[in-house]
Amino acid sequence: MVNGAPNRWTISPQAHGLRWSDAAAPQALSGLGPCDPVIYASDRAGPGAKERLVRGLLAGRFGQNRGSAPQPTLGPVSLELTALGQPRLRLNGQPGPAVSFSQAAGCLWAALTYTGQVGVDAALPSEFEAGYPMARAFRPAELDWARPLSGGATAGAAALLWALKEAAVKALGVGFHLLDPLAVEVFSPRPWQGGWRVLVKAGRILPAWARPEAGGWLAIARYY
Repeated sequence: MVNGAPNRWTISPQAHGLRWSDAAAPQALSGLGPCDPVIYASDRAGPGAKERLVRGLLAGRFGQNRGSAPQPTLGPVSLELTALGQPRLRLNGQPGPAVSFSQAAGCLWAALTYTGQVGVDAALPSEFEAGYPMARAFRPAELDWARPLSGGATAGAAALLWALKEAAVKALGVGFHLLDPLAVEVFSPRPWQGGWRVLVKAGRILPAWARPEAGGWLAIARYY
């Protein structure tokens, strides 16, 4: 889920670079495919959060491997949505990198990649308390391997699996409009980069990664 700010906006060029707190500084996730890394960051949810995150992610990408060289000034950046709700960036009027957003626990996350498509999602165990129809969203085999990674809690396991499934369908650009949660299968977990790397089958196989975050789980998936 994303925040209630407008989903279509344009931000003008900035004469000076953005200043980011350490908590919001973009991070790179390499290894989800043989291509450029996924860059991701977070900010407090609220007005302007998407714009700040996109600026920070773009600035982080342009600043890579530049040493002390001046950072180029970014031109106008706009965001639009596809018919199925996938966000699309345009830089200087041209198609830009892939981007995805998710909000949980008062925090907005964004992930960006210059190769392929990306999906990010954050989920909390409180979304999957007693009475949630687990059998309509998760396979028994999925819950069996996810529970030990969540201290044995079924709600925590569900949050992990949902974040991974949601990230994958976002990367595919269809969300759950065209795919049922049970049609998306998460398997082959292994420890990786402070979290867990998995494969997600959603008509095709996507690599994905998840880590514990704010009492729940943060997940990123890649389609390339």
